[in-house]
Amino acid sequence: MKREVLKPVFLLNHFFVILYLCSLANGMADLSIRGLVPIFLAALLLMDISYIVSANVTGNRILYLFCGLLALDGWYLLVSFRNAFLADLFFRLLSPVIIYVSVTFILVFLFQGYSYQYKKGIDILLMITCVSTIVSVFLTKRIFAACYGIQFVISILSFLFIALYHHERVGYVVRSEKKALLISVWITVMGFFIYYFATLGIRDHIGNFGVYLTVLIFSLSIHGIVLKESSGVPLSTVFDRGQRWFISAVCIAALCLISLAYQRSALLFAIEWNVFAFFIFLCNMILGWNLRKKSNMGIENHYTAALEKLRKEEQLKAEFSNFLHDDILQDLLSVKNMLSKAYRPEVQDIIYEALDGLNVRIRERMQDYHPVILKNLTVKENYQQLIKEVTASFPQRHITISFECPQDIFIPEPYDMLLYRILRELLTNVCKHSDGDCAWIILAFGKARAILTVSDNGTAEISPKAVTNALSQKGILSVREQTEALGGSMDVSRNQPCGMQIRIEIPMKGDVSYQHFVS
Repeated sequence: MKREVLKPVFLLNHFFVILYLCSLANGMADLSIRGLVPIFLAALLLMDISYIVSANVTGNRILYLFCGLLALDGWYLLVSFRNAFLADLFFRLLSPVIIYVSVTFILVFLFQGYSYQYKKGIDILLMITCVSTIVSVFLTKRIFAACYGIQFVISILSFLFIALYHHERVGYVVRSEKKALLISVWITVMGFFIYYFATLGIRDHIGNFGVYLTVLIFSLSIHGIVLKESSGVPLSTVFDRGQRWFISAVCIAALCLISLAYQRSALLFAIEWNVFAFFIFLCNMILGWNLRKKSNMGIENHYTAALEKLRKEEQLKAEFSNFLHDDILQDLLSVKNMLSKAYRPEVQDIIYEALDGLNVRIRERMQDYHPVILKNLTVKENYQQLIKEVTASFPQRHITISFECPQDIFIPEPYDMLLYRILRELLTNVCKHSDGDCAWIILAFGKARAILTVSDNGTAEISPKAVTNALSQKGILSVREQTEALGGSMDVSRNQPCGMQIRIEIPMKGDVSYQHFVS
């Protein structure tokens, strides 16, 4: 499904929730606290969906997946207190799907879309248990309960296994995002205690709260991690923060007055609140489309800045297209014209030389514009592929490359791309300027710092002048500037017993990693 189609889908989901609440209002005289709590929690989830979808300028898939999970949780809450047959059937169908999507989302979120050890096996296992549980819904309740219990246990054990196997990665996320995690737990626990003491005299006032607390802590934690910007929605281009708060307060007061006038304060207020959120969601969508078309050129903020970034990316794509047309297409046409004389050996040599040149130039330009990092491979496998590509571009050199890196190493965004570029530049420098026949590459990660060491066994003497010459090269100079700009360090020293060694050390701040991952 195209990313632009997903926004109307979430808007339509919001509309169906409102219709469902209206059907509740017509079929029931009033709701008990057991029904009002999930309705208001579902309304909060809907508001979160509308906010995230509106702020998702670049159409990031992980945010859409999170919104889909919130939508499933919202419907799960809405049908949890109904005793009707269809509501019970829908509730049982949602239960295994939510478990599957939740575990899948958490793993994708933790590893930022990268492949990891045992990923394929875990994915297959989770899918099989989910499908089996869904099928069991149409059998007896006892079979469903057994399948659901098995799925729940297998899902938890699978997650714990991956978390323990990749404990360094999980520990890094927890340490980096502990502020967002603690705030979400604190808000949820304080809200629960306020509600608990305020409703002590009401029977069954904390029914199903185990589910509610889990959903709230999970959604608030992810929300706090991935969306650190509070003004990245289209309406923030029109109103400042104070004006938005004032408009919201006026609308809430109006909704309360209408609810009191009709003496159906609780359920009617929930419907009105969802209608208000639906209207804001629709306004954000329309305004976002207008901003993309540059219909409001005088507005500047985070949202339009993100749109400007997208336009610059389109400009970069246009430059790349011009490169293909001007520098590549002409050579291809020349080769095509020579095909009629390809039977001549000298023409064949010219064709082969031209094609080899095109191959090298295309690869170099593509790597300059945007290095290819495949998410279906691990970080180590991506870097191994890079080493093969760089050495293959120097067929005249026969250099033995030794690459040491932990199999389960994880470099978070955007540091994975930065180290990828740095490694490519340093290895290219070795192939171009070193007269040695061996090179050693060591990549390590520890205490939120990445350490990259590239050395060779060339015969050049390491003197202050040689170090100055090495650092004055354009590529190495760029590496040094990028490293120091991030608070890192770059050292050039003598490799034992001979050759040169370059050591890069970069601190990695986890609190901005996920913000970059989704922005």
